[in-house]
Amino acid sequence: MKTFLQNRKRVFFALGLIFFLLCWVLISKLIASDLIFPGPMPVFRKLIELVRTGELFVPLMKTFVKALLGMLLALGVGLVSGFIMGSSPYFYELVKPLAMALRSVPIVSWLSTVILLWGIGWKGPTFIVFISLLPLIMFNVAEGVRSVDSKLLEVARVYEVSKWRVFKDVYLGSVLPFLLSSIDVSIGVMWKSAIVAEYLVGDSGLGVQISWSKFYIDTPRVFAYTITAVVCGLTLEGVFSLMQRRVYSTWRM
Repeated sequence: MKTFLQNRKRVFFALGLIFFLLCWVLISKLIASDLIFPGPMPVFRKLIELVRTGELFVPLMKTFVKALLGMLLALGVGLVSGFIMGSSPYFYELVKPLAMALRSVPIVSWLSTVILLWGIGWKGPTFIVFISLLPLIMFNVAEGVRSVDSKLLEVARVYEVSKWRVFKDVYLGSVLPFLLSSIDVSIGVMWKSAIVAEYLVGDSGLGVQISWSKFYIDTPRVFAYTITAVVCGLTLEGVFSLMQRRVYSTWRM
């Protein structure tokens, strides 16, 4: 039964892709201009050309490195600050307005600060990814710490369980689902934030390639890089979902 349902899902997913392509073809035919909205064939020809010449891989890797670095920084700072926020209600209320403000600030509002600080380069996109993800991770980790059962802590104190065991088995066990959930959401935000930041203040990467292609009115090239960004974003989410399941199964053992 399970295999049957999985096969049905795959069939409907394939039908969804076909429907998407048909809509794409129809819109391109209605507009009838590759400069405005190219059809699938010009875009895929351009994508194959970028792969064949190797122009695609270096920008893709540079975007990935900046996005990953920003996310790792956000995880490091967010874990520490989130644990403190969850452990101390006073610190939580103290930091909450700042975290909420950071969460609400749009990316474009950071541009002037980023340009004045570092100019055009890799630091701006990395910082924007970091600042976009930090509040999300902080709040999720804090909620995980606050959800720890006080009775478990009391039992651990009575039986003199070591602090490391309490941290590992009680706190991390409670925080892990919240942390994995925040990372799951952060993957898409990370990828999009990195590309948007590159488009605006970067000197290399997919965002810069999209910007240059748009400047030279090479719309099929814009679409080719955009499809690459979408596919890579979905791939990252799929890889993390697989890792997430393995982490859950290992932790439960």
